[in-house]
Amino acid sequence: MAVKAKNLSFSYGKQVALKNLSFEIDRGEFVAVLGPNGAGKTTLLKCILGILKYEGELWVLGCDPRRDRSVLKKISYVPQRSTLALDLPLTVEKVLRMQSEKLDREILEGLKIADKMDSLFRELSGGFQQRVLIARALMKKPELLLLDEPFNGVDLVSQEEIVEILESSETTTIVVLHNINPVLHALDKVMLLNREIIAFGSPKDIFTKENMLKLYKTEIPLITCEEGFVHPLYGDHHG
Repeated sequence: MAVKAKNLSFSYGKQVALKNLSFEIDRGEFVAVLGPNGAGKTTLLKCILGILKYEGELWVLGCDPRRDRSVLKKISYVPQRSTLALDLPLTVEKVLRMQSEKLDREILEGLKIADKMDSLFRELSGGFQQRVLIARALMKKPELLLLDEPFNGVDLVSQEEIVEILESSETTTIVVLHNINPVLHALDKVMLLNREIIAFGSPKDIFTKENMLKLYKTEIPLITCEEGFVHPLYGDHHG
């Protein structure tokens, strides 16, 4: 088991962010957490990292992350790009070597950044910046990879290539998203989260009109693609 929670709760003062979450994520699974702004998605990642003093039970790679900080050596975390300092005059190679002295050529080529080593990170497009950050996270050879909104400001081609790399990885991956469509076909499970778990399971099963109404408090159109996956059409909704 990679992550197991039982009655996991967290509040910022009197404001409830997470309420009685119980779920299990197996090793090697690719899982997305989907929900509106303020749903507690990033808070959940911070609980998994042991940053927040949550209530209830949470086991990450067999450890209590609040008490056994050594588990962080097995986790890579890529926060939202908006939280990172992007103005430092660092080359791509220096950014990567901040995580690992030995660079994995297969990862570099898979993310198509092998020829960007001498480029300044801050001068790359949003898509290539994200490729570099994900490559850096994967260089650690983590047992658990946490990604917070990895596709913000990323072009469609980059999204598809990043998903391909993540899908081919054997690393347990949890990705927080507003728009699930770029990764939907690659996922093992989806968590619909709005402070509480609305639904958790196979992406082919959980996207129903009822679940989406509970999640967003408004109706979200759904279409079924040729592969049998149900896709939410967010339109102007901030999904």
